[in-house]
Amino acid sequence: MKRIKCGLLFFLAILVLIVGCESRGNHTEVTTTDTKVSATVNLSDKEVKEILDRLIPNALEMYGIFNGTGSFKIDATKTIAGEAGYALVMDPKYKTVADLKQAVEERFTKDIAQTVFFSRYLTPEKDRPLYKDYEGKLYVDNNNGGHGWAKKFLMDTAKLKGQKDNVAEIELDTTVLDESSDKLTIKIEFVNGKWLLGTRLD
Repeated sequence: MKRIKCGLLFFLAILVLIVGCESRGNHTEVTTTDTKVSATVNLSDKEVKEILDRLIPNALEMYGIFNGTGSFKIDATKTIAGEAGYALVMDPKYKTVADLKQAVEERFTKDIAQTVFFSRYLTPEKDRPLYKDYEGKLYVDNNNGGHGWAKKFLMDTAKLKGQKDNVAEIELDTTVLDESSDKLTIKIEFVNGKWLLGTRLD
C-alpha cells in the first residue's frame, strides 16, 4: 500500500513539473508574438498626413537654425576670446551644443542628423563651426550668412508608397517659389516610440 502511495505521489509530482514547463513555454511564445505585432507599422494615408503635419514643420525649424544666423536672439557683447564674430545665444531651450544635437535627434534619424547637421555645422575640427560651446554656453558665428527656403511640402498630397516593420516610404508633391516641382519620396522611421525623418529635405 505504501509503495502504491509513493508511486502515486511521484506521478503527481512529474505531472506538475510537465504542466509548469508547458505554461512557461506558452508564455514565452505569446511575448514573442506581441513584440512582433507591436513593431508593425500598418499606417494609413490619413495617419501619414498627420505624422508629416507634425514632423516636417519641426524638421524645418532645425534647417532654419542651421541655415545661418537670425534664428536666435544674441548678445553681441559676449564673445569668444580670440575668435571674432561669435556671439552668445540667448535662448532658454538651447544653452549648449548638446541641446542642439538633442533637438535634431528628436526629429531625424541618427545618420541624417550626422550627415546633414553635425558634420557640416558642429564639427570642432572645422575652421569655424556655426555653433560652439565656450565656458559652458552656446555661441553662434554671427558673421555666417544664410539663405532662404523656397521649397514647400504639400502634406495633403501625401500617399503611402510602402512600409516594412518600423519604416515607411511616403510620396508627396512639392513646390519651389510657389511653382509645381518634383514629387518627393520621404522615409520615416519609428524609433523609441516616435516617428523620425530618415530623408533630408534640402
